[in-house]
Amino acid sequence: MRVVLLASLVLVVASCGSPRDIYSTDKNALEAAAPPVAPPKAPAAPLGNPKYAILKPYFKEFLKRPAEADINVFKANLAVFAPIVEIEAEPESTQEEPRTPLEYYDSDSYRLVLIMSGTAQAKAMLIDPQGKSFIVQVGTKIGNRSGKIASISATELRIEEPGHPVIVKALESSLDEVLRELQAVQEY
Repeated sequence: MRVVLLASLVLVVASCGSPRDIYSTDKNALEAAAPPVAPPKAPAAPLGNPKYAILKPYFKEFLKRPAEADINVFKANLAVFAPIVEIEAEPESTQEEPRTPLEYYDSDSYRLVLIMSGTAQAKAMLIDPQGKSFIVQVGTKIGNRSGKIASISATELRIEEPGHPVIVKALESSLDEVLRELQAVQEY
């Protein structure tokens, strides 16, 4: 293996020649190694396109313009061609959210019938003056004075209305319900 390596090294050195040939200062050797240089030709005709003479004054004016005035070809320039539409500012109108069925009557006119407590979200059932029942929870809008249900406990429901005292609805005892039913029967 060493013999093969040594033989290849000898062949490489022999093919390159001697170092004296590379760094030779002999003038004849340098001229022989250099490629022949052609003598310069005299210009017979003007260089370039003859139509350039027509465009030359416009091109010089183009070169005098500042760089910021150039059109960016990569930017969408459609805004220059689109008509400008002026929109008159309308006075801000307070758009109210659609009212829910619970927001048609006064908060006092609803009757508390049932409270479902002991669950993750306490809920209550209210009956409006027309006899329709609704299930509500904390945060539900109620009443025609922008009221909201503030809290629901095991026995009562609190309704807060801005600018008005808190309305507390408590479950009626069964005795009150029985007396009311008796009065209704006696009226017939």
